[in-house]
Amino acid sequence: MADLLAPGLWWLHGTRGSNVYLVEADDGQLALIDTGFASSADAIVAELNMLGLLPRLASILLTHMHLDHAGSAGRLRRLTGARLIVGRGDCFERDGQLLLRTRVGRTHIAHLLTGRRTPAPVDVAITGETEVLPGIRAVPAPGHTAGSVCYVLDRLGAAFVGDLVISHGGELTRAMRLANQDDTLYLETMKRFALEAPEKGLPGHGVPVLDGFGDALRTLAALPRRRGGPRLNGQRFARLVRFGRGMSRERTPRGTGRGD
Repeated sequence: MADLLAPGLWWLHGTRGSNVYLVEADDGQLALIDTGFASSADAIVAELNMLGLLPRLASILLTHMHLDHAGSAGRLRRLTGARLIVGRGDCFERDGQLLLRTRVGRTHIAHLLTGRRTPAPVDVAITGETEVLPGIRAVPAPGHTAGSVCYVLDRLGAAFVGDLVISHGGELTRAMRLANQDDTLYLETMKRFALEAPEKGLPGHGVPVLDGFGDALRTLAALPRRRGGPRLNGQRFARLVRFGRGMSRERTPRGTGRGD
């Protein structure tokens, strides 16, 4: 069964790639935040059925287009009828239809493992801060990709931040330069979002931070990038290994918080 992080907020099991969250809007509609790799679709549907919540799924909210976050979005849209909502910068138009771009991050090994993929139709493209479901705000967060978006659930004081930060046992780090489409814009976006970041942060990778997220993000955003790029010391190497394992392994129940 999914981890219940707060009333109306679940962290799903059985997925690969990014974290996949399920959240309840103020009117009772449900939304998925990201979808993991393509192999995650069956596990997501099974988990929603186990919770008895599949009929209430109204929307799929993507934080960005990368394969580890959006790989099963198209199939889930077909299986459930949920709307696919994406930042406009991660879409392209063909014959009057908006479609999700299918590129993966520049550092992803998926470049070598995947060929061309059929792009998923996009139902709503986000161009500015807006309420996508009652009580759920989309806040554009470009830099990691052109269409990156954070979603803020004001009722719970929680933000789904995609790859704006990575959580290593609850300690926040930035995405690598090479992973970002525009690193300068990414850093500016982080500083701007940090000004109003809530106490709970739900990143795309690593454990959720359920207390003190806003302060931790503000501290991180104030730090400069190292000149010449980061040196691969032992701690950073261990983090990269853990990150890779986390993407490839099926998510299983575990605790959450800073100490994990």
